[in-house]
Amino acid sequence: MELVHKIDDQGNTIIFKRCLGRTFDRDTRGNVSDQLKAIASFQCRTDDVLLCTFPRSGTHWVFNMARMIQTKNLQYSGSPEMMEFQDIGIIDEMTSPRMFHTHLTYPFIPKAAKDGQLKIIYVIRNPKDAACSYFTFQSKIENTCYSGNLDGYVDAFLSEEFIGSGGSWFTHTREWNTAKLTNPNLKILCLRFEDLKQNLYQNIVKIADFLEVDREESFLKKVEQTVAFDNLKKQHATSAGESELWKHLGDKGRMPIYKKGIVGEWKNMLTVAQNEKFDKVYKEKMSDLAIKINLEYE
Repeated sequence: MELVHKIDDQGNTIIFKRCLGRTFDRDTRGNVSDQLKAIASFQCRTDDVLLCTFPRSGTHWVFNMARMIQTKNLQYSGSPEMMEFQDIGIIDEMTSPRMFHTHLTYPFIPKAAKDGQLKIIYVIRNPKDAACSYFTFQSKIENTCYSGNLDGYVDAFLSEEFIGSGGSWFTHTREWNTAKLTNPNLKILCLRFEDLKQNLYQNIVKIADFLEVDREESFLKKVEQTVAFDNLKKQHATSAGESELWKHLGDKGRMPIYKKGIVGEWKNMLTVAQNEKFDKVYKEKMSDLAIKINLEYE
């Protein structure tokens, strides 16, 4: 494992771990390799649910709504247990039904998940909004992996030398898309952040159906109300939002995860030149992707 510090000609600095030729978040546990081996061999249970997202793609929002559906409990669950960042034994000891999370790209998830031994919820978001949200997040935490301006951040995001989870947004998205198309064993529900924002209740019903839980309409309507952005933001500001795992990032481990939660914020942040650069790279790397994303209007 190599800890990489990259500084561009503007003085923008990015830090990440490199392992197996891939980039990983600096906070990935240990030397990365051992953690990936532990994740690959993780013993899943048939009622487990694995939430998979690229960073800043609605992770906590979807986790809390899915967890409420799974447990029929409207209580705020805070942050999910994350496979790459903590002792796998902690997840192993969780009481069923379990729901845990990873930002990792597909090749590094548990083998049991690839074999269809548990359910996977995968969430994708417009990469422009994900990039802008991630930049704002990094600017608000202590011990940030990136210091510098948005222009340098966009350049890093569009490359493979980024704060990865086994790869850039482009690699992450391509590998998950390929897995969905080629692995018939996957028990996977794919959600789009933008669809969730446009019709939340419809997607809550979709999650309940996927999890095969018998939930009456009145309860699902309560979930819809409870996971409204402002409600979750208020809950996150309480002790329920604190996390020992992330205390080095500041505020008792309460990460600044609830920003605006809107679609199209990139239009207020990216310059014309940055937006054109984004479109060019996306066209080069993703034009043949089965999952279609409207970069212009979302």
